[in-house]
Amino acid sequence: MNNLSWRYLTRLDGVSPADLERLFPEPSSTGHFLSLLEGSGVDGFKQSCIVVLQDDLPVLLLPLFETRFDLSSFVEGWNKKMLQLAGGLLPSLFRPTLLCVGSLVGEWSEIGIDPRLDAATLHAAGAMAISALQALASERKSDVVALYNFNQYTRLPGEVFKTFSQVDYRSSASLTIDFSSMEEYLSRLSRGARKDLRRTMRAAASVVVMRSRSIAPYLERVYKLYLETVERSPMAFGALNRSFFEKICETVPGAEYTLYFVEEELVAFNLLVVKQAAMEDKFFCMDYELGRKYNLYFLSWLENVRTCVERQIPVYHAGQGTEEVKAHLGATLIPSFILFRHRQRLLDRFLVAWPAINGKLLSLLGFWPKTKRS
Repeated sequence: MNNLSWRYLTRLDGVSPADLERLFPEPSSTGHFLSLLEGSGVDGFKQSCIVVLQDDLPVLLLPLFETRFDLSSFVEGWNKKMLQLAGGLLPSLFRPTLLCVGSLVGEWSEIGIDPRLDAATLHAAGAMAISALQALASERKSDVVALYNFNQYTRLPGEVFKTFSQVDYRSSASLTIDFSSMEEYLSRLSRGARKDLRRTMRAAASVVVMRSRSIAPYLERVYKLYLETVERSPMAFGALNRSFFEKICETVPGAEYTLYFVEEELVAFNLLVVKQAAMEDKFFCMDYELGRKYNLYFLSWLENVRTCVERQIPVYHAGQGTEEVKAHLGATLIPSFILFRHRQRLLDRFLVAWPAINGKLLSLLGFWPKTKRS
């Protein structure tokens, strides 16, 4: 007997910080981010979790979020009117309610697993968690159940690959720091990439760079830059509240800001989680015009690579988005995916039968990424 049971928790209060650290061991920061998100909240999203216990000890955790995914909110003009009309006719397809396993913030999503579990118990716990997920979705009448933003390195119960359909999602970029100097790094890049970065170095004289874990004096400006960046993004999946940026350095070990100033004005920031095992790039947000003028994206990339070299950090996880630029700068792209299941069988069969058509349609509407594998 495995003595397994499960609980649905509307808050993480039922899981102690020690349990979260055990389920999401270093170098993962997922447990800390789940706690931070619960405290700061994300408008339009409800967070919760399913926990599997063995003799009342948490051994597996599915982080959950629920929202309504209104496709019309991602487009403008005639496309918006068309999708609003379609949403009224077929809300479960064009304005579906989602019950998702995963996290709204992270390089990729993870589920929490006690590393001491044997294979048989892990299999049973995973099967119980997925069964509980399906029961919760049925109770909630969720249109779509999904496992959001996972990749080949995340451990998922085998049952999900048998019962859920899979589509590609945005790739994450990762740069291995297997060089000992910036000169050696630059020498490995293409001529075009070296030219871009050397031009950035010349412009850097006008930019003041500061690292800080005390963001209070700049919080208003930081949040304004973040909201402007979200507004420009075709793939923004909700906006974080200001308290997320205010509290992150207190809540997440290794979190720090790199601030970029031009003529004493904060024009960009980079939010990072810096640990000896890896550096994770969470957000880069900038004033669009000044950022382009001073090549701040490339400057931040150089700053992060230099920090990894100096601190002997072996991996720079550069996040999702701008995949072509990151590949141009030497990063490897790690494909991500979404597993999903629609509660209406006919719609589920349509989505499964025509994934290429669905992906092309969503790309044309402007909010589905064109994923490129490395």
